[in-house]
Amino acid sequence: MSCWDRLGLQLFRRAYLSRKAVAPPQGCLTEKQIEYLIGFFDGDGCVTMNKSTGRMSLKVSQTLDSATVLMRLRDSLGGGIYREKCQTGAHKAVLQWVVSGKTMQHAARVLCQVPSIKHAQLQIAATGNIAMTDRSEVAQKLTLFKQKGHTPTDFQCSWPYFAGFFDAEGSITLPKRSVGLQLEVGQLNDFVLEKLFCFLHLQKLIRWRLYRRDHVSKLSCTDFATCKLTLKRLLEAGLDVKQRQAALALSLTADNHVQVREAKSELNGLQSKYERLDDAGIDRAKEIKRIGAQWHRASSQQERELLQVKLEGLREEHKLQKLITKTVRLRGSIRQSLREGGLIRRMS
Repeated sequence: MSCWDRLGLQLFRRAYLSRKAVAPPQGCLTEKQIEYLIGFFDGDGCVTMNKSTGRMSLKVSQTLDSATVLMRLRDSLGGGIYREKCQTGAHKAVLQWVVSGKTMQHAARVLCQVPSIKHAQLQIAATGNIAMTDRSEVAQKLTLFKQKGHTPTDFQCSWPYFAGFFDAEGSITLPKRSVGLQLEVGQLNDFVLEKLFCFLHLQKLIRWRLYRRDHVSKLSCTDFATCKLTLKRLLEAGLDVKQRQAALALSLTADNHVQVREAKSELNGLQSKYERLDDAGIDRAKEIKRIGAQWHRASSQQERELLQVKLEGLREEHKLQKLITKTVRLRGSIRQSLREGGLIRRMS
């Protein structure tokens, strides 16, 4: 077993060791609950059909530390949660929520109540398993509906929907060298980001920008006040997976920048944990930037050459110290994992 924290371990035991799928609960979900769920499903959900059997399924995969949203899906729509991948190296364990059969039909019908990007796929799923004569046609339709350029006939955006979608596709970044925030939402389908962009501007959050680069569109905001107001509204609307990150970001000030950035990075993936700069690394990066600015302003060739030598030395030292810091962190994680019962798997 790898080094999960206590909450993660409890979630794993509840979700994975209780493997039996459950039926949907009695009672109806509120409109806001459905809007959040469909927002998350639009971002990370998948409608699949087994071509051999025609069996339809709804699936969502998340790393172990984001398993709370899988429990939310299971408790709201039924289905089961299973292990998809074990933790290996710097990659966290992955769990998957899966629902099929009559419970899947019920879940698809519930999610269909709110217009969304995956509405057409969910309508197919709501009809149940596909007869052999129709499987080829349905497979083609599902492929078409999953294309980047797919445009739904209807779409609805709200704060709960955005909270779910941001949990699935959003990111919160704290710059290394300055006190600030950056919120981003990425998605291959331009349509949903255009609708979210219009929604945010209607909410008077006009500092949000929509960018299109390398076949991927992104919504982005770097205005500190707008980022904080957006996060506050998302938390009020039910933000779940990124709740702790958002709360940390809202507490950010000039006095606690280093501490908040450190605390937030602990909530990110393991790879970012090993790569992030410590206090000394941030100071080195600032010094490199300062010397680089001097090099650009240098008035003589001799001055530039002296600054170039200094700059190259600083960069080499920075690279070495980053490697040392990464090695120390990796060693600490390995030792912790071994103390908690982790095993060394020998290569054959």
